[in-house]
Amino acid sequence: MAYSLHVFAALLLLAPTAEPVTPASPAPISPAPAPITPPIAPAPAPAPVASAPATTGIVTGAVTITRDSPTGKPKADRSGVVIYLEAPMDPEQEDRLLAEVPPVHEVRQINKSFVPAVSAVIRGTEVRFPNDDMVFHNVFSLSKVKRFDLGLYKSGTTRSVTLTRAGIIDVYCNIHPEMAAKILVLDNPYFAVTGADGGFSINGVPPGTYPFVAWQVRGEPVRGEVIVSAGAQARLDLKLVETPQSGAHTRKDGSPYGRYN
Repeated sequence: MAYSLHVFAALLLLAPTAEPVTPASPAPISPAPAPITPPIAPAPAPAPVASAPATTGIVTGAVTITRDSPTGKPKADRSGVVIYLEAPMDPEQEDRLLAEVPPVHEVRQINKSFVPAVSAVIRGTEVRFPNDDMVFHNVFSLSKVKRFDLGLYKSGTTRSVTLTRAGIIDVYCNIHPEMAAKILVLDNPYFAVTGADGGFSINGVPPGTYPFVAWQVRGEPVRGEVIVSAGAQARLDLKLVETPQSGAHTRKDGSPYGRYN
């Protein structure tokens, strides 16, 4: 019996060992196909907006100024020349001007000077004279176009006058004889005042043929004619001659200035 047990144990040792069975992995699941999005047609481009054709033109240019004669020495500062067109006021524009608040223009008093010394305004404009100096001023004019006396007023205050007639207005201070300015009042808005480089531009001019004037304080004006076309620029290059002018004037009561000035 013991022999049989030994034989059985030996047989067990010699018997092949069974391989462990590994469970099969589940087959991978393919993802569902993504839904196909139909292509989006691009939005149609907006139709171009037709711009309104220009109905007005521009008069542009520059002035040169020589002293005493056409061959005299050119001036570096060519400011203060008024270029304007002689044209009647458009009736519709006249109505708008009467219905709206009057335009405002300022001539300041700085260092005992009027700034600017030359102005151009359309009739009906309110012109204000702020006092930026630390002294009193008394602005007045004896011009036929508009006589006025703004009285004595202190630094930091302002007084004004409305100019309703076309023409040239000489403005002075009753206290300081060196203070002088000119205001050119015009019948229409087609004007410009040159800068130091002599350049100017008059915008919004209806098509047509216009007499023009280049007006200066010291010297004769230059006159001519300009043709304005819709959507175009008319160029004017003008030559002016400056001549000496007397700046003498009296106080508002006609008396000469005293020493207290």
